[in-house]
Amino acid sequence: MSYGMKDAANVTIVKRGTHEPVLFADYANTTSVEWKADRVYAKKKGANAIAWDANRTGELTIETELFDLKLMALIAGDDDLHKGQNDIFKREAFTLTSDRLIKLSNAPISGSISVFKLGDDGLTHEMTIPQLVDGSAASVPTMVTDVAVTPKDKTTAITWSASTGATSYVVLRDGVKVGEPVGTTYTDADLTPNKQYKYTVVAVNNNGSAPKSAEVVVTTTADGAPAGEAVHATEQAKTEAQKNAAVVSANGLNFKVTENGGIQLSGAAVVGARYAVYYMTKMDGVSSYTINAQKFADNFEIYADCFIRDKEKGQDHLAQMHYMNAKPEGSFTFSQNSKEPTSLSIKFDLLPDENNDMATYKYIED
Repeated sequence: MSYGMKDAANVTIVKRGTHEPVLFADYANTTSVEWKADRVYAKKKGANAIAWDANRTGELTIETELFDLKLMALIAGDDDLHKGQNDIFKREAFTLTSDRLIKLSNAPISGSISVFKLGDDGLTHEMTIPQLVDGSAASVPTMVTDVAVTPKDKTTAITWSASTGATSYVVLRDGVKVGEPVGTTYTDADLTPNKQYKYTVVAVNNNGSAPKSAEVVVTTTADGAPAGEAVHATEQAKTEAQKNAAVVSANGLNFKVTENGGIQLSGAAVVGARYAVYYMTKMDGVSSYTINAQKFADNFEIYADCFIRDKEKGQDHLAQMHYMNAKPEGSFTFSQNSKEPTSLSIKFDLLPDENNDMATYKYIED
């Protein structure tokens, strides 16, 4: 009797050995399985005479245009699709009105705002708009000054003058954050004797971070030696810091953040021009998964249904495939096309189970 087989439906992925469903897909465009076994031959008079087959290997490919986001988490190796509040990056473009106030659709996260004047195409960043730096309630703090570093063999004592508008500070050693003090002193420890270190301090408040202070370069003393003299930034370093700070006066082109999260541009901003604001915001109802370089998917069992039709009677019978030990491959491709729905192609390595079985095909006759 001849048979024909079609459809790939009711694909169910379950935890191995528990039959607890992890994911269900009611339909797949295609499913294909390739079974392979390496074969070697012994020859007699140049012709193959005896064959040996190595263990069989299998690969299952599932292609679908409709998929649960949890499937992406599964093949990425994440434990689950995580739902809840998350940080989202936003871009909003505006035509500036006479009040020069930009009202964002979401509350921005402090310190995440960037503002640009756009070119005629509405895309090009024609000019960066700096945030007002004057230490006022709507501004980031003023730049930290008078940083002094007193070196010892394995520690340094760092002091600085209070910054206007600061609520806390960040201490950087060689460009890496080492402390977040609230006051104007900090002790850095676990250092190496006779080694050079570079320190800067940044003032922080709810509106963001001030420019970095002038850099102080210091060398720790010899092992067991007493503390050395306090070291300050050179005049060249101070000049460079002031240059980088690019402090803008209240009469110049700048922006500040209002109490309700709006963006107030100064009087120098051009009414009728286009401006873009980039910022981070926290949003509820976000589903996410993470691809980690060292984390991969678990092994699963897979069940899938299809229909088989006998040629003589023209009747359809249900058939079910069961793959006992399937592991998603670490490599997968997910591409997006503006003209067609995305087709997600997932490959599973089919491995033997504890009984050395890899798959069972079941044909239900009635």
